[in-house]
Order: sequence, then structure tokens, then C-alpha cells
Amino acid sequence: MPHPQDLVIGDAVYYARERAVGLIYTTYERGRHECPGVQLLLSDGRDLSGFSAEETDQFLQLLGETGLRYEFANVGQLALDYQRGVFGQAFHDARVLLLARELASPEPPVQ
Repeated sequence: MPHPQDLVIGDAVYYARERAVGLIYTTYERGRHECPGVQLLLSDGRDLSGFSAEETDQFLQLLGETGLRYEFANVGQLALDYQRGVFGQAFHDARVLLLARELASPEPPVQ
């Protein structure tokens, strides 16, 4: 897993706790000398909100870049954008990245 500050909007991750793929939809500053946090949207539309840099390292496995470019405004807009399919292609790409990883490795993702 890269350093948390390397995660960017549009990155696909695997969240083992939910056995689900997710997309980083925004990053945020946490403090003067702290690594930024990320906010995560799961493929079923659940907004898991913020993960600190430490939580990112512990719970999220980077799958790769999806090409998603998204500007987060608020949670209401996020929900509407999800319903309208704004994230559809990115979630498809995330699932392909997960499948490619699973086929390339005899071991399942860390849970």
C-alpha cells in the first residue's frame, strides 16, 4: 500500500471489512503535520466518509486508478451523482482491477 498521501480522487480500493470495492471521492487535510485523509464511496452507494492516514493504511488496499475526475460538493450531491450513474464506469473499472488482482494472485485479498 502506498503512503496515504499518494491516494487521489478516482483511486479504486478494496475494503476488506465489507468485502467491497470503493472509490476515493475526495481527500482532506487533517492538520499541519498530518497526512491527508480520504473519503470513500462503496459500490452499493454507501458513503463511508473519512479515513485517516492510519486507517487508510490499515483498512484499504489500493487497486489502481479508474480515471474518475470528481469534485465533491456535499453529501446530497454525492448521493444524487451516485443515483445518476456518475460513478458507474469507475466502479466497473474498480471491479476489473480487483478481478485482475485476484486472478494474478493465488491468495485472496487480506481480510
